[in-house]
Amino acid sequence: MSQVRDQFKEHPSLRILIMILGLFISAVGVNGFLRQAHLLSGGVTGFATAINYLTGLNVGFVTFLINIPIFILGFIYLKKDFCLFSMFNMIIYSLILGLTQDLGKIIPVHDILLQTVFGGFLNGLGIGLIFRAKASAGGTDIISAILKMKRNIEVKNTSLAFNIVVVLVGCLFFNITLGLYTLIGFYISSMALGFIKDAMNYQRSLIIISDHPEVIADDIIKEMIRGVTYIHATGAYTGQEKKIIYTTISYDEIPEIKEIVFRHDPNAFITINEINEVRGRGFKSKDI
Repeated sequence: MSQVRDQFKEHPSLRILIMILGLFISAVGVNGFLRQAHLLSGGVTGFATAINYLTGLNVGFVTFLINIPIFILGFIYLKKDFCLFSMFNMIIYSLILGLTQDLGKIIPVHDILLQTVFGGFLNGLGIGLIFRAKASAGGTDIISAILKMKRNIEVKNTSLAFNIVVVLVGCLFFNITLGLYTLIGFYISSMALGFIKDAMNYQRSLIIISDHPEVIADDIIKEMIRGVTYIHATGAYTGQEKKIIYTTISYDEIPEIKEIVFRHDPNAFITINEINEVRGRGFKSKDI
């Protein structure tokens, strides 16, 4: 079975480029749209933005200060490589946020709904790209990564939970209308984050019932270079012994495996199931 190539190990500069691109996109979402509508972004940046509204302190500087204790936890529980790249991102992100604090003044969008939607989307897109590069921008992303590795809680779910706390803070200090718009932005951001983080890394498990399991399994192994397992079963109605084919493939391989199955047995029965994570040879593992 083929090994999955790790593009980031082969091209470290690509990893850095994607991380920096993600940081800029997120900063545009936060400073270009969310802050101009007096909405809050997610996690630590959201708390830093709230402090900025109340005290006038630079968003980037406050973000950096809040991140210090969080990174101490990160170095205890997470991979050092992940934490080092995340610390690099956090410092760069704090700098970018500080330098682009007034970006919204040159973006001619003043509708709060558009600011909510595009700000949330760009923020989630940027953070998703950073996660895609096997790093984070620090803050609650570090806590989300810890919970993913230790408790298998999805990053987007942890992010949304933390952001609800930010909404409560926003409602307390500002008003409930802005808090509700902020919640909409958080939801859009979490969906964009989850999609980008796992893009092109979706897997499916297949169960194939056919009268010709051997030839189908042989072609799957030879043509698709995928492992196949036989499950011995008995039909409840016919009492006939059957070999059921079980295999796991990538999402984009579904048309190919259908072609193989129905080439040999037009009457074959296939079930395709979505799976959250696969670890093993031939598949990209999700570190977070």
